[in-house]
Amino acid sequence: MKTVIKWATLCTCLALIVTLYNAGPVATAANAAASTPMKAAATSPAASFTLHIDAKRHFPGNPNFIAHHWCRPAAGGITECQLYDSDAANARLVGVEVVVPTAMWKSFSKSEQALWHYHRIEIPKVSATLPGMSPAEAKKVVASLLETYGKIYLMWDPSSNNQPAGKPFVYVLK
Repeated sequence: MKTVIKWATLCTCLALIVTLYNAGPVATAANAAASTPMKAAATSPAASFTLHIDAKRHFPGNPNFIAHHWCRPAAGGITECQLYDSDAANARLVGVEVVVPTAMWKSFSKSEQALWHYHRIEIPKVSATLPGMSPAEAKKVVASLLETYGKIYLMWDPSSNNQPAGKPFVYVLK
């Protein structure tokens, strides 16, 4: 009896495989996501990440590896930046930088403050550029960031590992 059931199960599985094979590729969410260009909805939080900043020294594995920031103002007076490993359309999201005004940073405990970097000191060190902006526009943006503090959350370090491996961590620029 067990042999008959196993053969029946095997035949059913083989018939399903042949049917699927003859029908062509199986549509899956992963296949659709990989092959269909997606556009953020107009009301999506992702739609407002429009400030583009490129900067070095954001990855511990290679200080010359550029972190490609896409930033936006957010609620509560903070600025949020998505960090990517390149500017390509298929760039990988590798981290986030949160930017706060000095007054907010001063309200943090001393141990929390130690996790943040002061942009007046950091910006000159990172060779920051603002692609697509005129020098005059870039100068205004940089000036507006000087009295702020940033905290970098890295999900992984693409400068030392091509795969999203390792533990996420807060990276403190020095």
